[in-house]
Amino acid sequence: MTAISVTASNVSLVSGEPKDGCIAAAAITPGQAVYQLDNGTWGLAQGDGSALEAGSNNIGVAIGGASAAGQRFSVAVAPCVVGFGAVLTAGLFYTVGDAAGAIVPSADNASTDKATLIGQAISTSNLMLIRAYNAGAVIA
Repeated sequence: MTAISVTASNVSLVSGEPKDGCIAAAAITPGQAVYQLDNGTWGLAQGDGSALEAGSNNIGVAIGGASAAGQRFSVAVAPCVVGFGAVLTAGLFYTVGDAAGAIVPSADNASTDKATLIGQAISTSNLMLIRAYNAGAVIA
């Protein structure tokens, strides 16, 4: 899968209410796909099924960073709009990628991937986050 190329300094909250004060489970960079673990911390989402709890509906994009586990940061969740700079294709849906924290165009998912929708590009710069139901379903 070809992940979007994210420059952390270009990531911004365009609209919506983020979750502030989230606790990182690992080092996290702005623009990475994250999900909430059962213990309440937030880790890097991964579409190959190795790091995304089945059925987790708390999927988002880090808009702040954490250099280590235990640090606090902010997460944009649906229906927030996140700016990435001009790295998106307007109209495309984006999912969690195979690499930890990656975001990829949905068409790049392989038949063995756990497809977890994260949002739709409403312009070449902005991604509208969509609440992910049934996260982690294997693509048939």
